Amino acid sequence: MGGKRGGAFALLLAVAISVSTSASAHEDHDALGAGPGPAASSAAETQKADGADAGDGHMGMGSMSTVDMNMGGRDIAGDDMDMGGMHEETANKNKTFGERLVSWLGRVHTMVIHFPIALFIGAFGVELFGLWRRNRDYQHVAHIMLVVGALGAIVAAFLGWFAGGFYLTDRNPILMTHRWLGTSIAVFGVVLAWMAARHRKGPERSRSLYWVVLGLMTLAISIQGFLGGTFMHGGINHLAF
Repeated sequence: MGGKRGGAFALLLAVAISVSTSASAHEDHDALGAGPGPAASSAAETQKADGADAGDGHMGMGSMSTVDMNMGGRDIAGDDMDMGGMHEETANKNKTFGERLVSWLGRVHTMVIHFPIALFIGAFGVELFGLWRRNRDYQHVAHIMLVVGALGAIVAAFLGWFAGGFYLTDRNPILMTHRWLGTSIAVFGVVLAWMAARHRKGPERSRSLYWVVLGLMTLAISIQGFLGGTFMHGGINHLAF
């Protein structure tokens, strides 16, 4: 009994560490461009214009030496980092329990998404392997993977709405695509699980439509993973060679 309790405690500890790590990795959804508003390009142009206007007022600083500017820049950067940490800590303290819970649920999204990704793509691989071996027993394995994957996709999509905010449109087109593609994956994941169960009860049915939906699901999940990576690793070109 002691060994089983120790193993269960270790598993719970590992899950807790994984959740806390993922919860600290995601930015606030407003910073991601969630919700309606001006396009990102328009905002960037406005910032450039403001920067140009501010630059005109600081032309007199041109006599400052490069060394002084570099040293001053390091001091300013350090001060900004300290102030940023203090501001974030103060902002967290000012949040209500409900606000903190919603924020935390959204950040857990980054952990949950890995399970449906693995299960859907794995089901596609199992189906291909069973087709190659001409063994229908693998269809049962794929069906179980699709059921669990569909449940995971529903949870991941639900948490994703907490992460991105409950908006129907976003000023960030990548986030908007990611939002609705993820929701569609959850819906069609349930459809795929139902189709797999239906074909198991009637093996004589054609599986052409099932294969098309499963193939499109695998492609959609690959695209969804790429879009999700843009928020975690620095933009749409994060896989540039």
